[in-house]
Amino acid sequence: MPSEPKAPMRGRHLEALRAVAENLGGLRHEAYPTVMPILEELGYVEQRATRGRTGRRAWHLTPGERELLITLGIRKSAEP
Repeated sequence: MPSEPKAPMRGRHLEALRAVAENLGGLRHEAYPTVMPILEELGYVEQRATRGRTGRRAWHLTPGERELLITLGIRKSAEP
């Protein structure tokens, strides 16, 4: 629900966010299968088609997520 506070990022969720930030071309869609849908629901990541005609999808940070990573002190990974 929108009125519920968001839980702090830690553990596998933070590990997954770092992995997405480090893969500028997108993190393969099969990575972190239980965590990524939650991060997508929270608005931190989004699915986009990969380049070319592969028809594959990859996880990418949303624009606001880069700001969050910098706030969390993960500056190196969040820089484009």
